[in-house]
Amino acid sequence: MKLHLSNLDELVQRVRNPHPKNYLNEAIVSYRAGAYRASMIATWIAVCVDIIEKVKELSATGDGTAKVIEEKLNKISPSDSASMLAFENGILDIACNQLELISTIEKIHLERLKEDRNICAHPTFSIDGSHFHLWPKQLCLTLFNQQIIFLYNAQ
Repeated sequence: MKLHLSNLDELVQRVRNPHPKNYLNEAIVSYRAGAYRASMIATWIAVCVDIIEKVKELSATGDGTAKVIEEKLNKISPSDSASMLAFENGILDIACNQLELISTIEKIHLERLKEDRNICAHPTFSIDGSHFHLWPKQLCLTLFNQQIIFLYNAQ
């Protein structure tokens, strides 16, 4: 399959939940504007929001594991940054190991996204002052891969 941004536009329209869909749209707009780091960050947020929304959906259908996770999530205070960060750091384990929303291979791809997001969102503190350079094609492929993961698990 040839990779074009039009494919991203078509795929994002198939994401059914509006919350991650909004972040994915923002990622595409950022990409087109040349704001590649912002695009990577918005993509990671979309993944987290998508998993959280799926936890809520599964909990509402009576999934016991999802209910426990949702209760844990609901106990996190908006001012408790440490607990929010801890939940975010474990979100891929929840999606893969506890809820089986994603495969082990998908988790590996998403872990790479998370690492790239962290590099994009935080100073590198490199001795020479260099910054992480994100190649547009690399980001486009990342966006495309995450779209596919969203769609596979949308049902």
